[in-house]
Amino acid sequence: FKHLPPEGVLVFFDVKPVVVKAYGGRRFTSAKRLVLKRYQKTRGRFYLFLVYEAKTGQVRWRFYHGKASQQVGLFMQQVRHWYPTQPVWVVLDQDPAHPRKSRQTRHLMRTLNLHWISLPKSSPDDNPAETIFSDIQLMVLDNSNDPDERATRQRISQHFRRRNRRRN
Repeated sequence: FKHLPPEGVLVFFDVKPVVVKAYGGRRFTSAKRLVLKRYQKTRGRFYLFLVYEAKTGQVRWRFYHGKASQQVGLFMQQVRHWYPTQPVWVVLDQDPAHPRKSRQTRHLMRTLNLHWISLPKSSPDDNPAETIFSDIQLMVLDNSNDPDERATRQRISQHFRRRNRRRN
């Protein structure tokens, strides 16, 4: 981080699967029986792709229906679109779709002139994106009863927009 060029951008990247169900499947009660069945029917599933910019604390995100190398590639093209001229370093974990394991993603990131740094295994605390996912789980998903994916996506996007407007 200290050795970045002044115009360089360091972003932390991660992916979270989001399953849309009543109350995010985590609402608890003091009643003798559960209000909701443990294995409730899902109303949709998608993946939240997110980058956290280290200098500004801003979050940028997209939603896809998979997390394979193809979707990671689409998101990396979007990252290059967001930062068209700056040198970009992407910090990511050990997911198989990430460049450390995927030849397709490595090739695309080299083509887009994106540099990557892989975090060691079993180190989720080193990635600030994990904290943001915890915030989404607590503030949006745990208290939701959204009818479909679209409503959940809108709530998540609204949360991120409010978060990006804050100074701290």
